[in-house]
This record gives sequence, structure tokens and C-alpha cells, in this order.
Amino acid sequence: MTGHDDPEDLEPLAYSPHDEAGYEELSRRALAALDDMDGPLQRLAAAQVEGHSRDGRISVRVTGAGVVTEVRLRGAALQQYHHVKLGEVVTRVLQATQQRARAAYEQAAAELTPPEVAECDRLVLRTTPPRRPGA
Repeated sequence: MTGHDDPEDLEPLAYSPHDEAGYEELSRRALAALDDMDGPLQRLAAAQVEGHSRDGRISVRVTGAGVVTEVRLRGAALQQYHHVKLGEVVTRVLQATQQRARAAYEQAAAELTPPEVAECDRLVLRTTPPRRPGA
């Protein structure tokens, strides 16, 4: 957020019945834009990200939605790793790859966000009362 978009810097948005038609139109456009984002977001969620262990013996693939699509053990991974260590390494590689896939998805989705949706988000921030400490 830039400084002028910080909700703490903004005065609350005063409701005006004269603005209703404009807000309604903005809402309609935002909903249509969100519908148009469905296909691109599904493609982003299906995009695969690959991760590897340091030694390259273990690799995984996950989607932007975090679904594991492949786990591969190469070379002598089954013989080189104790079964407990093997589970730990697979888990670590999976978690790191899922985090990277999630970050890539979120960044790409943010770049796809239509201006109508961003404007609705901005208005909602302005109409939401600030939180009081300890509340």
C-alpha cells in the first residue's frame, strides 16, 4: 500500500445516497471482472512448480493450489537416507515447494486483479472502522 492508501490515513467514507448508483455500477463491473478472472486463476492454480533436495535425489512437483502431483526418489535415495531422515527431507522439500508455488500464485493473481476490484477493495478499507488496540 502506498501512504495515501493506508486505512489509518483516510477519513471514513461518508455514505451518500447520491453515490448509490455509482457504487452499484462499480459492484456490477467488479463482479463481471471477477468472473472473467476465473479461467486465468484456474490456470495459475494448475501451474506446476518443482522443488529438489540439496543433493538432487528427491524432487517434488506441486501446483499453485498446493496439490502434490509428483514425488521422485532418484539414485540411491532409499539406501542413502535412513527412513526417518528420508521422510523429513521429503516433507521439507514439499513444504518449501508449496510455499514457493503459493507465493508465485498470489503474485500472479495480484497482477491480474482488475482495477474495478482494486477500487472496491479500497472503498471497503475506507468504510471499515479502524481496530482499537486491545479490541
